[in-house]
Amino acid sequence: MRNLILYATFVLCLTLIFSCKQKDTAQAAAKPVPMESRTIQQTKGTDCDKEESLRKDCAQIDFTVPKLKHAESAVGKSVTAWADKFLIRLLTWTDYDEAGKGPKTVDAAIQRFRAIHDESEGSVSSGAFAANCTHNEMLNDGKYLTLQLNGYAFLGGNRGLLESAIASFDVKTGKQLTWDDLVKDKAAMLAIAEAKVRENREEDFNKGFKFDEKEPLALPGAYGLTADGILMYYQPDEIYGLGSETVVTVYYNELANNLKVAAPVQPKEVGSDEDVFALYEVRGNDMVIFPFEIEVSNSAKAEKTLTGKKETLIVSAYFYGEPTDPKEKAKGEDGMVVFVNKDIELTGNERVARFEGLTFNKALLSKVEDKDIFLLINVFSGRKSTEDNLLTCGILDTKVSQVVNKRYVLGCKLISEPEKAGPDMDNPVACYALPDVGEAPKGSVSFLINCDSVGNIAFADSPMKDLDALKSTLRPLLKDWMKKDAKNLPGIETEGCMMGNSGAIRDMYEELVAELGGKAKPTDKPEETEKADDKTDTKKDATAKPSTKTDATAKPATGKTTSTKSTTSTTTAPTKQAPIKSTAPVVTLKQNGDVLLDGKAVGTFEALRKQLQAALLAQSTIPDKLELKTVGETGMGARAEVSTIIDEAIKGAKWVRKKAAIAALNTSVGKKLGMSTQLELGTYQTSGNFAYISAKPKQADGKAMDYSKTTYAKEVAAGKHADNAIGLLQYDKGAWKVLTYSLGVTKAPVDAWVKSYKAPKALFGKAK
Repeated sequence: MRNLILYATFVLCLTLIFSCKQKDTAQAAAKPVPMESRTIQQTKGTDCDKEESLRKDCAQIDFTVPKLKHAESAVGKSVTAWADKFLIRLLTWTDYDEAGKGPKTVDAAIQRFRAIHDESEGSVSSGAFAANCTHNEMLNDGKYLTLQLNGYAFLGGNRGLLESAIASFDVKTGKQLTWDDLVKDKAAMLAIAEAKVRENREEDFNKGFKFDEKEPLALPGAYGLTADGILMYYQPDEIYGLGSETVVTVYYNELANNLKVAAPVQPKEVGSDEDVFALYEVRGNDMVIFPFEIEVSNSAKAEKTLTGKKETLIVSAYFYGEPTDPKEKAKGEDGMVVFVNKDIELTGNERVARFEGLTFNKALLSKVEDKDIFLLINVFSGRKSTEDNLLTCGILDTKVSQVVNKRYVLGCKLISEPEKAGPDMDNPVACYALPDVGEAPKGSVSFLINCDSVGNIAFADSPMKDLDALKSTLRPLLKDWMKKDAKNLPGIETEGCMMGNSGAIRDMYEELVAELGGKAKPTDKPEETEKADDKTDTKKDATAKPSTKTDATAKPATGKTTSTKSTTSTTTAPTKQAPIKSTAPVVTLKQNGDVLLDGKAVGTFEALRKQLQAALLAQSTIPDKLELKTVGETGMGARAEVSTIIDEAIKGAKWVRKKAAIAALNTSVGKKLGMSTQLELGTYQTSGNFAYISAKPKQADGKAMDYSKTTYAKEVAAGKHADNAIGLLQYDKGAWKVLTYSLGVTKAPVDAWVKSYKAPKALFGKAK
């Protein structure tokens, strides 16, 4: 009997072990669900080919929604049903769906959308009917699938609908997961959500915002599982009075035992290689960007005006990266992954903004191919003395590696000043070296000069023809410094320079100091600096390991190795776009409810949307956001409604600008091919007033291109012609200008286009 019990126990253990192994194997074998896209594009009307602000009879539909490759599977059907429900709402949201009597299918909703348009014939808004939708894949690990839909619809009246939907699906069963499926205690989840919202919208709460007692905060309707936690998307109208969407993530470790489902498998750990450690400090789940500074150099007239008006300066830093997933690029016009957006306000005589301690979740790095993310710096007046921005300033559009432990100087002047007045607006005025993290501050900063592997010199991101050119550039900077502090002049440091080149630069600088009658402060331990510079041309020890310290005081393990990577691009002509004139339209809401656009009264919300969109389209670059100005005490509801109109106008203007760019390139392609064509868009990327497009030419009826009747017939027959067109465009004087384009290729000649047309390299992304 005892032996029988032992045998049974042994068999049971084997069964459990085998079952666990099967489970582990099944989990390890889980693969992402194959995804596709479903597109619906229709127009109805007589003038849809015109810009939106000029249309009087047009109803346009542009939908792209997710579709599973195996659409008949349980999860495939659930995704389709969920997406259809969202599209039906976009198409018919102004109808009152009493007792579910509204359309049940997308086709029926399209007919209703057209009928609503026909019913509004002759109204001021009948030419602006639109329903648009894009999608984003947020999680697809083989077990869970989380998708996002971003929709916009205008069906006449005073406002449109700007809405997003997020849902998670169980891949095996197809079930759309609800809050009851995700957490055990929804009240506890709501408490965390409220804390997250307060943190996310801290500025609004500091200004007196409070949750409405009659409409208290609730868990949002758009939510889903991600690799990091449960993401919650509050629509603009879900938190009464805030006026814009609020997106927060509750991380899995914050949910503790309240999580009902198994947390998705975390993505591959980011931040374990040397390059990442050279750029960021790792603190748990956060990546910390090493410090850098931006100094503002104003023209004499601008400085006098700012001081007299007691005006402040805003230095805005925007960190972003290009996603590795092509589907992410469809998310909005820019299609970029946003890491951090930070503004610093300088008051009084302050002219240096120090950015330090900026953090982002390290999981974001897994979404971009290049861990050396982009940084865009803009400077403008604080609008304390006037509703309008007073300044036009240079910009800095570069990589994080370029700014670590550095200070860049950007020039500013009054908008009213002549173009040639004041500091240089096209490039940073100067660049200084700051102490590495953990090092004691020096008595004075030092000019920082970069070299590449062949000895080319650059200063402040601008290539220098020779040492004489560098000397001419430094002379006015040093003269200005002497006027302020002749006893404590800046030193000079080099990065990436061989010892001989570094020595020549130092000799030149000493001559310049002597010429101007001053005495330069020597750099700290120049011999060590030169040795470090010399090493930048040799291969790194393959066995060297980066430091794994995460303490706040830890130095980056690689010291100044970032300079080797960052200097290679400085040998070519500057790639930054010309500074954008600060003429963005200003929307003002007065205490009595009147709305002004650039100081002029606007009768209705629909008139505001149309006029604001027209004003935005008149600019060379359409901003991502416009701040609403208020005069006196205004109601939260009114502010929210006007803010929604502003968002709609921006989105509409960007959509019109995008369509116009595609049409401009299509005209050139059609002329080249000698026939009417249309373009099937593959890539649309913008930076400033430049656009890069990659698209497949189609015949006017949408059929595949027949190249046999074109000049490309022989190339196509020989298999040497790609069925694709690429183009570089620039928006200037109210229209897109096709700077250059090519047929039969898929990749842009980035270096050539950047050099010839001064297009920013960031524009091309993977086209590099």
